[in-house]
Amino acid sequence: MKNHVLALLTGFIGLAIILAGCNRGQVSVDETYAAMRPLKQLELPDQVTDNLVIIVSNVADQSSSYKNYIELEINDRKVRPNWDVSNIENTYTYRLRLRPGYYKVKAHYYAYIGWGEDRYPIETEDLVQVTSLQRTVLTCNIVKRPNGEPVDKKIYFKTQNEPFDTSLIGPSVAQPVATEPAAKPADAPIVVQAPPAVVPSVQTVAETIALQINTVPEHCQVIVDDQVVGQSPLKIAVQRNSDHVLQAAAAGYRTGFKVIDRAAFTGKDQLIVILELEREKE
Repeated sequence: MKNHVLALLTGFIGLAIILAGCNRGQVSVDETYAAMRPLKQLELPDQVTDNLVIIVSNVADQSSSYKNYIELEINDRKVRPNWDVSNIENTYTYRLRLRPGYYKVKAHYYAYIGWGEDRYPIETEDLVQVTSLQRTVLTCNIVKRPNGEPVDKKIYFKTQNEPFDTSLIGPSVAQPVATEPAAKPADAPIVVQAPPAVVPSVQTVAETIALQINTVPEHCQVIVDDQVVGQSPLKIAVQRNSDHVLQAAAAGYRTGFKVIDRAAFTGKDQLIVILELEREKE
């Protein structure tokens, strides 16, 4: 009897060992994200030249801000400019190609005030997400006093995402928008409030492209090529063989400004453009 019980117990132990061996390396569906890693990490597509662009404007000039400059850090490592920086460098534009992920981005604005050099941080609200699907753009326009000292001792980047085929325009080149709606000539772009979407004819597709313009906030006055075309969101047809200038304005916000390069229309029937306006400081 004792030998029978011992044999039965030995059998159970063997079965447990076999089952444990079968389950080794198994994970549930919910555990796969945390438990698994790729055998080979994918690189960025070769055609992606820059998926993170950092623009700091109004840095130095020929008067009180002479010799002021910017230093950029990513993940606490200094990033040197790839151009020769002058003593009156007004805009710093860093075009970077990084692996997808989250990055700590910080810059310092160095200003010669009085007899010494002062340093002011430029930071982001959170870690910066960089992907291979769209371009992440950080912009900062330094608002300064007459002596070059920034109005805000701690400055923040503004973050937005753009398609890779959208031209980048720094905040320092924004132009004022007309306050009175201009008379629309006969050949002005055709405005179609969305919805419904317009399905152009074959001939129209060859000559024009549908431009979907969205803004944050909505219901902004939209101007395309110096012509008032309506309030956002809206869709218009524009010539695909020309560059176009977009502006959006709303009370209490700074005017948004963007240039669309004709190269962005290649192979597309529609292009979506998002203009995010910045609130006016009180």
